[in-house]
Amino acid sequence: MIRLSSTRRPALGALYDAISDRWQAGLDRLGYPAAYAELFRAGPAQAPGRMLDLGTGSGAFAMAALQRCGPADRVVLLDISDRMLGEAASRLAATGVAAETLAAPVGSDALAPEVFDTVLAAHVIEHLDDVPAALAWCRRRLVSGGHFYLCVSRPHWCTALLRWKWGHRAYAPDRMMALLAGAGFRDIRHVAFSSGPPSRTSAGYIATAP
Repeated sequence: MIRLSSTRRPALGALYDAISDRWQAGLDRLGYPAAYAELFRAGPAQAPGRMLDLGTGSGAFAMAALQRCGPADRVVLLDISDRMLGEAASRLAATGVAAETLAAPVGSDALAPEVFDTVLAAHVIEHLDDVPAALAWCRRRLVSGGHFYLCVSRPHWCTALLRWKWGHRAYAPDRMMALLAGAGFRDIRHVAFSSGPPSRTSAGYIATAP
C-alpha cells in the first residue's frame, strides 16, 4: 500500500467527505472538465475496455474518458472517501454506467491481482509519499499496451496556496515525465492544457504500459 503524504494523512479522507457534494461544482467553475476532455482528445480514440479510475472524486475524469473513448467493458472507481465514491457512482449511473466502487488508497492489495486496459489518475499522485512506487503500481495494473492517463499539479503560486489545505505536492512536466519513465512506462506524452486555471495549475500526461 502506498502511504498518503504525512502532511495531511489523518484528515484527507474527512476533508474530501466534507466537500463531496460541492466538488463537481468547483471543477466545473474552474474549467477542469474541459481540460480533461482536452487530454483524452490527445490520446488514442479507442474503447477503454476495463477501466480503473484512481482517486475518482466526483467521477469527472472517468466521465471525460467515457465521453471521448466510448463505453467501457467495466468501470472501477477507487477513492479514500466513501462520500466521493457515492457521488461518482451516482453521476455515472445517471449516464447509464454501472460502476463498481472500492474505498481504498492507491496501492491497495485488493486490486493487486487485477489488470485493466485503461488506468486514470487525476490529482492523486501529488498526495502520495512514494511517487515512484505509486507509478510502478499503476503500471502493474495495466495490460501490456494499456494506457495511463494522468493529471498532476504543476508548480504555480495557486498550487502553493492549495497545498496549505490539501497537503499535495506539485511536479514540473520534465520531472513527471522522468518519473513515468523510471516506473517503466513508454510513449510518454505531456499534454499542456490550453486555457483557464488548469493551464496554470495542472498538466496532463499519457503513457503506455510495455
